[in-house]
Amino acid sequence: MNEIDKHIEYRIVTGWLCLLTTLLLSGTAWSQAVPNSDKLTPAAKAVASSLAAGERHKYWLYLDPAVAASSAIELSDKALARRAKVDPANFLIDNRDFPIADSILRVMEASGLSVKFASRWFKAVVVEADWSGLSKAVALPFVSTVDPVRTLTRQRDDDLDYPKPSLPRIQTIDFAYGFSEFQNRFIKAVRPHWLGYTGQGVRIAIFDTGFNTAHRSFDSTHIVATYDFINDDLGVDDPECPSASSTDQTSHGTAVLSVIGGYDPDTLIGVAPGAEFALAKTEITCDGAEIKIEEYNWIAAAEWADTLGVDIINSSVGYTEFTDSGSYTFDDLDGNTALITVAADIAASKNILVVSSAGNYRTRSWGHIGTPADGDSVLAVGAVNPDSSLASFSSPGPTSDNRIKPDITTLGVGVFVASHLGGYKYSNGTSFSSPLTAGGAALALERDPALSARELLERIRRTGNRSDNPDNDFGYGLFDATRSANLFISFDLPEILQVKYDHPETFDVSIQNWDGPTPLLSSVDLPEWMEFFDNGDGTGILEVNADAESPPSLIFGLAAAVTEFADTSYFELQVFGDVASTATNSPQAVSAGPNPFSESVRIFVGEAAGEVKSISIFNTAGEIVWEQVNNFLPTADATYGLQQLWDGRNLDGEAVAAGVYIVVVITDRQTYQFKLLKTN
Repeated sequence: MNEIDKHIEYRIVTGWLCLLTTLLLSGTAWSQAVPNSDKLTPAAKAVASSLAAGERHKYWLYLDPAVAASSAIELSDKALARRAKVDPANFLIDNRDFPIADSILRVMEASGLSVKFASRWFKAVVVEADWSGLSKAVALPFVSTVDPVRTLTRQRDDDLDYPKPSLPRIQTIDFAYGFSEFQNRFIKAVRPHWLGYTGQGVRIAIFDTGFNTAHRSFDSTHIVATYDFINDDLGVDDPECPSASSTDQTSHGTAVLSVIGGYDPDTLIGVAPGAEFALAKTEITCDGAEIKIEEYNWIAAAEWADTLGVDIINSSVGYTEFTDSGSYTFDDLDGNTALITVAADIAASKNILVVSSAGNYRTRSWGHIGTPADGDSVLAVGAVNPDSSLASFSSPGPTSDNRIKPDITTLGVGVFVASHLGGYKYSNGTSFSSPLTAGGAALALERDPALSARELLERIRRTGNRSDNPDNDFGYGLFDATRSANLFISFDLPEILQVKYDHPETFDVSIQNWDGPTPLLSSVDLPEWMEFFDNGDGTGILEVNADAESPPSLIFGLAAAVTEFADTSYFELQVFGDVASTATNSPQAVSAGPNPFSESVRIFVGEAAGEVKSISIFNTAGEIVWEQVNNFLPTADATYGLQQLWDGRNLDGEAVAAGVYIVVVITDRQTYQFKLLKTN
């Protein structure tokens, strides 16, 4: 600081101190004036009026923007590089990067206020004060607004009353996943792993209760930074409570970290074990008490993570209000009210992907998602069972302003995790759906480092299996790590092809493939008058020789396989003579009801459709779910003709998940196709 700056700062400090002294020494009755101060929000007035003499509460003091220091906070090279993906080189630093000037903090300390936390993002400080201290805070000329610190709470995942699931037994192929194989396969992380993606070069921050970093599953985990925002020190593995159960403080965080970064071959392998981790201890729990957080711990951790160059924040918590006078309500879940949500959106604006559990409140009195999951730039994650049905505890949307939440869902029941006591266990909760998704997102970011946080969030939504029909239970559907990383094969061919009778045509086929071996191309369900040829270089040729005996419409598939992985896409071929057929997909010929349906649906095939050869049902990924071939009994109902009941179960007899399904009815005359919607 040069001499001119020092002189200016001295005059500022001196001026404010003189004004403060005058105010404090005057005869003003602050105990009467404070409730009428327009600097106090209604919530602050409610809290202050409820306090007994000498009782203290924490408050946010929002300051005039002019209190910012003249120099920005130091950012790591990785933080600048992350921002450079979305901002011009001369705009990498903004006003939120300038901390509150030390001179301002000294004025506050001189007035008797103890500053607990200073936020550069909000240009605000947290102080703990009784009536007298609050009076002093309101008197400061650079304080513009006073609001109480909210005390938030979440349900403990270990308290979830849920049966231990019976998980399918799967043989390991390449990774020695051990007991964590099911969860890695469920989110489709196996293909990225097989191709060598482990999250390397991606930095992930985890905000949680604490971490037993000495657990053997973290022996090779790359932890680049730790900070305890409860006690303001570097340790994140120390207990908070002086009792035999005090190690519970590290329970939740240890489990969450292991889902992403654990590595203990033949026992547990995390989704992104090659990533870097910054561990933030932001909340405390003692002896089974409710887990509570004061918002500034989370905000402080977010500002810290930003400077470190973190790419992804995992917040495995869904916070709601606590029973104090300044609580949030459902109306505040608008993405712009809760400070923790605003901070999450600020982090997102700095190109950090914020992944948050939706919460476990479906059957609780709260009954909604929590914060910061309501943020419009936050990826909120709900939970499903091992059979992909919705977990009974998973918090539903929408937000109070009617946006779809959660954004995505994945496994949240029977997730294999590290125990803070040294062993392993199965756990339930959206707290574990969130790190599964965050780890998968790290694989996508390693695969495509140029992706911005917003682009990655949108890709995760877009590749969910309900992206065409999102709802407030499943969001955009199940998270798919393979598709999020763009490691699936897609054919460059129109979904509907049109040809004429006796006009042989060929179609050039090419695929979009990952940077791996050239796949083997093949066809699925082609008739004799169609043929497919693999050129051996990721392209092929489809030959069509239709005649007057060919059906007007046909569904066929093209497949591409690399070793044990294969992707299949289905296409529709429409065949015409000199005049286009008018019978295609006639609703009088083939229909279904009820549609939507919840348990079973009847498929009706009238006489005009012809003799039924097969009825098949596919999911939106093109995978066959159910089929009947040459096994039909006529009905006496002259109105509807043949009726076929589908009980909503797949070929293994398991109930299918809610969603959109495609029915394909093939007769001796043509092929019919329409959609069914299965609800919960």
